[in-house]
Amino acid sequence: MLAMMTVHVLHAGDGYTYLTRQVASGDTPRQAGESLADYYAHEGNPPGRWVGAGLTGLGISGQVTEEQMKALFGEGLHPDADRLIREAMADGASAEEAVKTARLGRRFPRFEPVDDEEWTTSIRAAYADFKAAHGRAPEAGVERDLIRWDVAGTILAGRFGRQPVDAERSHFLARLGRQQRQPVAGYDLVFTPAKSVSTLWALADEEVRSEVAAAHEAAWQGAFEWVEQEAGLTRVGTGGAAQIDTRGLVAATFDHADSRTGDPNLHTHVAVSNKVQGSDGKWRALDARVLHSLGVAASERYNTLIEEELRSRLGVRFVDEERGRGKQPVREIEGIDARVRAAFSSRRVAIEEVYAELTERYRAEHGHEPPKAVQLRLAQQATLDTREGKEDGVTLSERRQQWRRQAAEVLGDEAHVTEMIAAAVHRDSGADGTGVDVDELARRVVEEVQAKRATWKPWHLMAEAMRQARQHATGDLTAVAEQVAARAEALSLRLDPPELNPVPEVLQRADGESVYTVHGQRVLTSQAVLDAEHNLVQGALRTGGPVVGEQQFSAALRTIEEESGRTLNDSQRELARAFATSGRELVAGIGPAGTGKTTAMTAFARAVENTGGRVLALAPSAAAASVLGEELGVTAETLHKLIHAHRSGTVTEALRVDASTVLLVDEAGMAGTPLLDQALTLAREHGASVRLLGDPQQLAAVEAGGALRLIDERVGAVRLEQVHRFTDPDEAAASLRLRTGEAGADDFYLERGRVRGGTREGMLEEVYAAWSADTEAGQESVMIAGSNTDVTALAGQARRDLVAVGRVESDGIVLHDGNRAGRGDRVVTRLNDRTLPTANGKDFVKNGDVWEVLDRADDGRLRVRHTRHGGTLNLPAGYVAGHVELAYAATVHRVQGMTVDTSHALLDASTDRQSLYTALTRGRQDNRVYLVTDTLLGADGHDETGPARSPAQVFAGIIARDGAALSATTAQENAFREAHSLARLVPEVEDALDRFGHYPPGLEPWRPAPDAPEWITVPDSGGHPQVREWAARHVELIEQRVDRLTDLALAGRTDWSRELGLPHDDVSDEAVVGTRLVAAYRDRYGITGTDPLGARPEHGHQVEDYRRASAALENLRTGLARADERVPAPAGQITGEGPEQLQEPSAAERLRRHVHRSEDRKDDGEEQGTQDRLARAREQLLQRREARQGADRPDNNGVPRHGGPRRSGPQL
Repeated sequence: MLAMMTVHVLHAGDGYTYLTRQVASGDTPRQAGESLADYYAHEGNPPGRWVGAGLTGLGISGQVTEEQMKALFGEGLHPDADRLIREAMADGASAEEAVKTARLGRRFPRFEPVDDEEWTTSIRAAYADFKAAHGRAPEAGVERDLIRWDVAGTILAGRFGRQPVDAERSHFLARLGRQQRQPVAGYDLVFTPAKSVSTLWALADEEVRSEVAAAHEAAWQGAFEWVEQEAGLTRVGTGGAAQIDTRGLVAATFDHADSRTGDPNLHTHVAVSNKVQGSDGKWRALDARVLHSLGVAASERYNTLIEEELRSRLGVRFVDEERGRGKQPVREIEGIDARVRAAFSSRRVAIEEVYAELTERYRAEHGHEPPKAVQLRLAQQATLDTREGKEDGVTLSERRQQWRRQAAEVLGDEAHVTEMIAAAVHRDSGADGTGVDVDELARRVVEEVQAKRATWKPWHLMAEAMRQARQHATGDLTAVAEQVAARAEALSLRLDPPELNPVPEVLQRADGESVYTVHGQRVLTSQAVLDAEHNLVQGALRTGGPVVGEQQFSAALRTIEEESGRTLNDSQRELARAFATSGRELVAGIGPAGTGKTTAMTAFARAVENTGGRVLALAPSAAAASVLGEELGVTAETLHKLIHAHRSGTVTEALRVDASTVLLVDEAGMAGTPLLDQALTLAREHGASVRLLGDPQQLAAVEAGGALRLIDERVGAVRLEQVHRFTDPDEAAASLRLRTGEAGADDFYLERGRVRGGTREGMLEEVYAAWSADTEAGQESVMIAGSNTDVTALAGQARRDLVAVGRVESDGIVLHDGNRAGRGDRVVTRLNDRTLPTANGKDFVKNGDVWEVLDRADDGRLRVRHTRHGGTLNLPAGYVAGHVELAYAATVHRVQGMTVDTSHALLDASTDRQSLYTALTRGRQDNRVYLVTDTLLGADGHDETGPARSPAQVFAGIIARDGAALSATTAQENAFREAHSLARLVPEVEDALDRFGHYPPGLEPWRPAPDAPEWITVPDSGGHPQVREWAARHVELIEQRVDRLTDLALAGRTDWSRELGLPHDDVSDEAVVGTRLVAAYRDRYGITGTDPLGARPEHGHQVEDYRRASAALENLRTGLARADERVPAPAGQITGEGPEQLQEPSAAERLRRHVHRSEDRKDDGEEQGTQDRLARAREQLLQRREARQGADRPDNNGVPRHGGPRRSGPQL
């Protein structure tokens, strides 16, 4: 078990009750000064305690009661609401008035109820009918699908008065399962030490046990105090524009010593209320953005504090224990036997298995997931079914005796348990930590962080500093870590700009930060990352490396097409030509899934070879490199291997790089920026060149990434456009919409019934049933999951069924994933090992290789055969135990680049669009996604779940979540753009004037109007003087921003304005005003894409703004249409130039001629007519401003003159 702090949302209503359900009866409260260990002489867990600086504003302390939890977390009232209401009514207040006296800020919002009763009743009846007819419940897969389909048809026919079409049924099913939304009442912070800490506490004597409990309490309290200091913030103003300080958090803590399953599990729940009192005295909602973003840093702080406390109290020593590939090591107490720790989790595993069986049986019987109350009953039944001996009313002393006996069974006897505990304590002297090199640790922190991401925030540095301090420091670890984190931030470069208009003190938080910034969200990077990105961009602008002549390329292309019998499409030819003939040091190519990248690269490789050159292909993994080399007929390796060989001086002939070499990096979107930078530097040193091929909209690098997208933005990439993979052209088109997250990207998948939803357990059943049916039908199918845990579960189910039908042996060797493998199984190796050759030395064991098990040995070895080339070898027992898994299912990362007939993917709401797109583009014929839309109660009865959502809701949420890697350069541009945007500037000035300024009588805050396109002036009277001066400067920034946006649009430098026909030589004043309004609307509401106004808003002020901007857009279009009638025909029509003379140059020609998009749009190339038009527009705007400002100057009596209505925000 990991030591950690986790964050779970608590919902209003009864979302808190799982915390109070396990509390001991009220007649045995925890007395003042009574230790946690002392309390557990009673049955159950101790009652909660109030903590947090925010309690001062409530006047409460001490023990938490059920009534107080219900008032605060259930209803959003003062914890002593019952008393306050009684007192108010005794003083004559009405019931409604009395409740108001107890309410903390606004009441929790109420949401419309969801009525799925017709569906629930109908599906339950249909399942009962099936069971009556067949003598069994329907099986997952086809049988249940048909029942759902028929029931949906019956319900819709009743509603429509006709038979529904298939798309209507599919949409109906995809929108089922949504439960009534519940407001957020708070957040449950759970502090849990490493399993070895709980084991030490469970088995030690009274003295040691008390020290462990005290260490845990000090650690979580220290971490919580830090969380309160950093995350105790709230939002004020329209749209929550400002983030202000609070007077602290209000929280209730609950100490638990074991899990509901009876295993030792020392942990503390800290239920933080969503109600906080702002620095202005008003109660509002907690701004949880900071709480969520600092979660990892808070977890690492707790881990550091628990180590520090236990080291100083008991002299224990913590050591790193590896937890597998890609996972952080876990720090455990040295000397606490891993076998004992594992035994103390066995009961939980047994209960979870029984609980899963019970819920599966319920689904099969009723056709839907069990309601929460039923889930709790099933969890309790699972606990009862697995108990041994007395369980009810077990005290801590009795539980400790059970644990001692269990540990003695594992180690041999009681004496060995005592020896283990004695050996674990008093190992470390707890030195004072002097002599720690803070600068060196800070450099390590930056190196670790920049290896994983292109940009970071202070919380990333703090988390890594805590890890480094635990490994390399002693004494006051948190103090050392804070020094290291501060120094690491000083070594980093800040990417977000300084404040354009620094706020006065009244608009600052206590720490001096502007209330218009989000605390802790500074965007940082390093010079090394920026240098690497710059080098790659410059490489795409420089010439270098071998060049294939046009005639030689054409000859190679003809040969390839004749030999393969396939004709490359235009985009494939263009990609191959650009890679071969451009003469650039670096060229990037982008190809969506299924666009035929391999075909184009084969032509490119032959063209290079025919001119005496050599293509060295590089892939993200050794297995992918092997396949790539075979497909292209070239030498292939991993990018890491190439760089390592040249660094270490162990370069083989296969990895030689010279002036005839072209390095082809496949799946370049998955390659880290530092690695690509090193590859380019290597190529430059030897006169070679680099070609990058990938898709930034598929999976990103696990390292600092975003380089491929950056090169495309800065220089341009050659694109493949035609999708070949899918048998259905509609699916090909849908995949491209999904790739970019376009509006309506979900339509195809919902209408075709490709999206299902339910609990994770239910979806595991559905995925397996669908995959099993496909494979039985002879199709090549793949099961995909977003987590290794789900992959393991799916693979295990597949093996159990194969054993049942006799295709694989029932017994087997335990693998790395906990499953077994025997003769007939398919396994996957997960670690490259070049010391294990196969195929007569032509290949070796690689991560991702799939093998068939031929035999197994008693000592744990496996005899396996490669499924692709047939090579055989013996896998050593150590390798099998550590790096072999069943191959029946795979993660999303493992399937990128794979093509099969059908795919079935299990994903949850945390998935991003790039992972979804990758998963839904593997199958030629059919691709389906099974979404986790609901969560069962834990087997221990804990309810940390929110209301269920429909599959359509979760699917839309995933599509909207853009997880594409961003380079530091792009992040910096985005930060500057956001800082200058109206989306930021307008709400800031609105909020400042709302709270400290003064609006002219009768005028509401900024609303755009087509007849008033100028921007506001700040009123001369009323308000805070400093705020008024700041607001005046802010308005100037707004005006400058809109000027710039208008100039860009009129010059045709934006996609949306080019779609309208700009630039234009004859633009009227009306068109200038319309352009200004539309450009401002887009910036104010973050509209992207070519649609000038984006989707029509449904609510809020934006609805009226949209209406006015839409009217201006119509005027703009009308003006441009009239202007077109006056403009002469294009020159080509006058001179008689043919269409071929007017065509755009090819991508290769643009690269050769250095005509990049970034240069196409430079101001230097503007025609004089365009310059005159912009000058006229600026002059007109200046004249309007001068007229407005003159009207606002005071007359001789000091009273401002008003030249028409003024508003408190910018006029569009």
